[in-house]
Amino acid sequence: MKIDTVNHKGEWCSYQNKLLCQEGYCSECAVPNQKRILLDIDGVVVAYDFAELVWQKFHVRIDPSKIFAYNLSDALGVSSKAIDEMFHDQVWGKPDFISGALSVLNDWKSKEYEIVIYSNRVKYMGYDKLARWLIDWGIPFSGINGGQGLYDYHIDDRPEKLRDARGKFKLLYTQPWNLQCLNIENELIRVNNWDEIKDIVK
Repeated sequence: MKIDTVNHKGEWCSYQNKLLCQEGYCSECAVPNQKRILLDIDGVVVAYDFAELVWQKFHVRIDPSKIFAYNLSDALGVSSKAIDEMFHDQVWGKPDFISGALSVLNDWKSKEYEIVIYSNRVKYMGYDKLARWLIDWGIPFSGINGGQGLYDYHIDDRPEKLRDARGKFKLLYTQPWNLQCLNIENELIRVNNWDEIKDIVK
């Protein structure tokens, strides 16, 4: 199986499945001694208007600050199929960038940091179309995978993904759905904005 993506030079390359699983990047794209960053998209780089999405799908008004869990099926009390249907068409639209995200990502790109996308958008878009969406909206990245490989930093809004992947520093981006995370092993570093991320990732 081959997964098409884009390397740090903006050129198309093909990841072999074996290499992807072992290393998380194509050997032709690697830059020695660079920072490796595993990055989520939604809730970290771009924001969703959950209140509007829920209104469009269910015709119910909600306070997005009351979403207490990452799993929206649990938070809203609806089926996972309904949640999939709610997101399916929304992922293709214009992103609402979280303040500071693009500026920091472009700074990392200029320093040739490796930015690997680890996003649930793959479920709806696939690897190729997600890569094209990222390019179309000017979001810098070096590759896309499912969290395989070793990383200096991992930035996500879901504690489970942070703990399951192998990032040295695990940055939990604050959102209403992770405020109740107890972080009992003190492995997660909570960040509230991209200024804080920039101060940590150096």
